[in-house]
Amino acid sequence: MGDWTRGRSGRATPAPSELAWIAALPCALLAFAAIMLLGPPLGHVLFPRPSAADALWPPHWEESQGHPVPTKQARYILAALAPLLLGGAIVAGARRAPQLRPSTIRALVRTSQLALVALAALAVLGQYGVLLSPRRVPHVFGYGALATAAVLVAAAPLALRRRDVARRLAGLARETVARRRIALAIAAAASLAWLAQGIYTEALAEDIGTLDWTVDDAFAVLKGRTPLVDFHVLYAKLLPYPAALAMALLGATALVYTLLTSVLSLLALLALYGVLRRIVRSSLLALGLFVPVLALGDLRHTMAETEMWPMRYGSAYLMAWLTARHLDGAWPRRAWILSLIGGLLAIDELEFGMAALAATVVALVCVRPPRSARAALRLAGELAAGALGAVAIVVVATLARAGALPDPALLMEWPRIFSRLGWFTLSMPIAGLHLALYATFAAAVATAAVRIARGADDALLTGMLAWSGVFGLAAGVYYAGRSDTVKLVSMFSAWGFALALLMVVVVRALAARGWRRPSLAQLLTLFGFALAVCSIVRAPSPVAQIRRLSSSFSPSVYRHYAERFVRANTRPGQKVAILLPMSFRIAYDLRLDDVAPYGTQEALVTRWQIRTLIDQMHREHAHELFLKEGRISPAQLELLGQAGFRTVASQRAEAAPIGFMGFIAMSDA
Repeated sequence: MGDWTRGRSGRATPAPSELAWIAALPCALLAFAAIMLLGPPLGHVLFPRPSAADALWPPHWEESQGHPVPTKQARYILAALAPLLLGGAIVAGARRAPQLRPSTIRALVRTSQLALVALAALAVLGQYGVLLSPRRVPHVFGYGALATAAVLVAAAPLALRRRDVARRLAGLARETVARRRIALAIAAAASLAWLAQGIYTEALAEDIGTLDWTVDDAFAVLKGRTPLVDFHVLYAKLLPYPAALAMALLGATALVYTLLTSVLSLLALLALYGVLRRIVRSSLLALGLFVPVLALGDLRHTMAETEMWPMRYGSAYLMAWLTARHLDGAWPRRAWILSLIGGLLAIDELEFGMAALAATVVALVCVRPPRSARAALRLAGELAAGALGAVAIVVVATLARAGALPDPALLMEWPRIFSRLGWFTLSMPIAGLHLALYATFAAAVATAAVRIARGADDALLTGMLAWSGVFGLAAGVYYAGRSDTVKLVSMFSAWGFALALLMVVVVRALAARGWRRPSLAQLLTLFGFALAVCSIVRAPSPVAQIRRLSSSFSPSVYRHYAERFVRANTRPGQKVAILLPMSFRIAYDLRLDDVAPYGTQEALVTRWQIRTLIDQMHREHAHELFLKEGRISPAQLELLGQAGFRTVASQRAEAAPIGFMGFIAMSDA
C-alpha cells in the first residue's frame, strides 16, 4: 500500500493494485446479488427441465440417479464470470481512477484483504466439516500438511532475507545448456514416476474394472465403429483413432493403450514445464515450480481413471504451451493456427477443451488488445476461420471413414445428460476447499488485469496469468456438475498451475523489497504453494509400481468367463450387441461384429438411449443382445420385451471380478 499518486487537497489516485482491492468487494457483492437473484430464472432458460420422455430413467434406479439442477449450474456460470467483471473494472478504473484520501484507500484495501482471509478460513473449515458443510468429505490435506505449509511460509522469507542465500539462488537461476538438459531430464523422470500409476496390464484393467469406459472406445474403432456417427463415446471423441492405430501396430491390449496415454500425458506435462521455463527464463527455477504442481495434481487423485488425464489436461497444457509460444513471438505466430488446434481439442473433449480454447482467446486479447473495430473484426475472423477449419477436418475425416457426416447431437449427448438431466448430481457445499480454488483462479485474472493497467513489461506472464485463471474457472463446471471430492481433486492440476504463476509474481515483488512485509494475499499464495510442496511426499515408489506390474501379467479372469458365455451363444462373424464391460474387446477376440451404439449398459440411463440401441440393432440386422445380470432394471427389461427381446440364456459367473454377478443373452429372432 501507499503506492499512489498524490493530488490536491490531500487526496490520492490509487495504484492499479490498490484499485483491484477497492473494486473487489463491490464486484463480489454485485456478483452475489446476481447469483442469488438471476440464478433461478437464468437456469431455467439455459437448462430447461426435460420432459418425462427425455429424463433420466428408470426413476430411482441405481444407474440413473440424479435430477436436474439448473439453478446451481446457472449460479456457477455467473460466479465464473465475476472475476472477469473485476478484471474489467480494474483496467477501466485505472484510466479514470477516483481521487481518495490515503486513509480511505488503506481502509478499503485492508477490508478486502481481510475478506479474502475469511474466505480462506471458510475453505479450510469446510474441508474438515467444521462449518457450513452439509456432508462429511474426505480430507484432501491433513493437519500435518497444513502445519508444515505454515512453517514453510514462515521460514522461507526469513531465509531469503540473508544475502548469501539470495545470492546462491540467483546463481542457480542462471541458464546454461547443461542445466537446461539436467532440469528437463529431472522433469521427465519425475513425470514418469507419477505416470507409472496409469499403466495397466490386462488383468489389472479388466478384473478391477479400471478401463471400462475408455480403452473399449479404441476397440470399437478397431471393429469399424465411428464416433459421432454410430458409436456414442462418453469421453474423448478423437483420441480413440490414434489409440486404435497404436493398438493395431503394437498389439490390441490394455497395456499398449495405457502406455500410449502415458506417453501423451508425459508430453502434456513437459509442455507445462516448458511454459514455466519460458516464463521464468530459468530451467532450475521452472523445475522448482513444476515438481510441486505435478505433485499437487497427482494422477492417482486427478481423475477417477488415470487414462482420462491426457483427454482433459493433455489438450489444456498443449494449448497453454502453444499460447505461451505465440505470446513470446515464437511459432505459431498466427492466431488461426491456435484456433484450429484448439477447435480440434474442443471437439475431442468438450469441457476442458473449450475451457482451454476460451482461455487462449482471453490471453490473446489481454496481451494484444485490438486497437480498433477493424482490428477486432480481423482477429475474430481469424479465430473463426481456425475453428471452422477444425470442424471441416473432423467432417471430412468422418465422411471418408464412415460415408456419413458426424452428428452434432452426439457431441452434446453426454454434456446434456450430465448438465440438463443431472446424472449423478450432488449439491455443492457452501464452505469447502473449492472456495480456495475459485479464489486462486479469480486472483490470477485480477493480477493479469493489474499488470495490464500498469503496462507491465512481461507480457508473457500477464497473458498466462489470464490463461490459467480463465481455464480454471471454465473447467470448474466439471466440479460444479457433480460436486464430490473426486471432481474437486481433478481440478488440482489447474489450481497448481495458477498458484505457480502467482508465485512468480509474489516472489518478484517480495525480492524487490528484500522479502519484508508480505501482504495477506501474498502470504495466502505462499501458503497455497507450500501445500503443493508438501504434496511431493506422496510421490509413488517406482519399486512398488514395478512390483505391481510384474505381478499382474496373468490372463483376465473376467474376460475368460465373459468370452466363454458369448462364444457359446454366437458364431464368428455374427452381428450382435454386447453391453458387457470390455464389450468391443470381447467382440474383437471372438471375431464378432458388435453394433451396439454404447460400450456398456451403464450408459443406458434414458428411454431414448435404449430405443437408440434397439433401432441400431434393427437397422444392422443384429438379433442377439448380451447384458450383465443384476445390473439392468425391470423397467428396462420390460421395454426390451416390448421390442420383442426374450432371454435365451443366462449364467452365473464362477468368479466375481469387478462386482460381476453373471450374464444374460437376449434375442428378438
